[in-house]
Amino acid sequence: MTYSEQLLDAIEKHDFSQGKILLKQALDNDDPEVLASLAENLSDYGFSDMAKEVYRALIAKFPQEDLFKVYLAEILLNDGNDDDGLSLLYNVSKTSSSYLDSLLVQADYYQTNGLLETAKDKLMEALGIAPEEDAIKFGLAELDYMSGQYEDALALYEDLIERQKTFGEVNLIQRLFQTEAKLGRYEDASEVIKKNSGSIIDIDSKYQAGLVMLAVGDDDQAIKYLDQVIDQSPDYVNAYPLLAQAYEHKNDNEQVLRSAQAGLAYNELDETLYSMGARAAANLNELDTAEELLKKGLEVASDNSDLRLQLSNLYLHERKYQDNIDLFAELDDENMEPQVHWNLALSYQYLDKSEKAKSEFLLAYPEFQNNPDFLKQMAIFFNTQANSQDVVKQILDKYLKLEPEDQDMQDMYNQII
Repeated sequence: MTYSEQLLDAIEKHDFSQGKILLKQALDNDDPEVLASLAENLSDYGFSDMAKEVYRALIAKFPQEDLFKVYLAEILLNDGNDDDGLSLLYNVSKTSSSYLDSLLVQADYYQTNGLLETAKDKLMEALGIAPEEDAIKFGLAELDYMSGQYEDALALYEDLIERQKTFGEVNLIQRLFQTEAKLGRYEDASEVIKKNSGSIIDIDSKYQAGLVMLAVGDDDQAIKYLDQVIDQSPDYVNAYPLLAQAYEHKNDNEQVLRSAQAGLAYNELDETLYSMGARAAANLNELDTAEELLKKGLEVASDNSDLRLQLSNLYLHERKYQDNIDLFAELDDENMEPQVHWNLALSYQYLDKSEKAKSEFLLAYPEFQNNPDFLKQMAIFFNTQANSQDVVKQILDKYLKLEPEDQDMQDMYNQII
């Protein structure tokens, strides 16, 4: 057994007592091929300091072997020693057989550090040297995708898929339909999914497939993929709002509510699920459930005006007028939406608090002065107030232009002119 083998065997047994001694013996006695393998294994095991020592010894013995310099540079860059690593890579001559390897390591370094244009320049130079190398094409495709060059990425992914459906751990089918979707070609993306359904195996691909099928209105297929995501990983929280949305499109309120409640069990911070679940519960006339969901949602996100307004609408429906007023007690007028003022106006009206109702109607009026439902309610209210004939006439003038066939309101108008 070589000293290199003894060292690796000791590492696998977690015996590090003789590590330095065995490494020195390996460097002094083992053949270069064995040492090269040792350095690679040490690097894989995470013993980068030992690997660097081996590569430096090999470079000292074989100064013309640039591949050892590339391997050492890669370790140095991974360890954060950028200057020394880049210096080694840039000193590899263009005429060297290892120049291509140097370019690939440089590209990876620049990509990792967010310098995508520089990384692409390195890969384009590499592609000129090895135009049939799929690893380079894949690297370019990923860079183009990351930098928003989707047309260029699409062409490269399509070329790669002719020979393989995956590259390393990356599902190329997923990349292909995602790129189509990024280009706004959702129908094309959905066709890719349909033709390659057997290749959509990993959970992220299924989620993305569900997202695309939802975008093209194929709710059944969206549900199929999203159900698979949740079956595979119930805590995949992003799938639940999409699943609820697909069922909402199908007017399946029971499944919307079930999906929302299931999702909230894993992520109680999802404000969208509170809203969707409450809406579905209300449609099912499960008003207590709807109210409970909205109250919990506001406990999680007290500043969510949509949830607050949704609860306000529910209170009006349930004739819980004081609850509706209390819901906005802590808010200033400038933080209230016009719909809130309308809702408060109705609540105060039904509680016979006319002055406050009048104020709220007037605050809501600028936004809803062309809304016939609002104008009718406002006219009916002000018609009960003393000295309000002029206001009622102005409101009815607007209303009857929008709803000239409303005989009851026309009669009211005739009575005040």
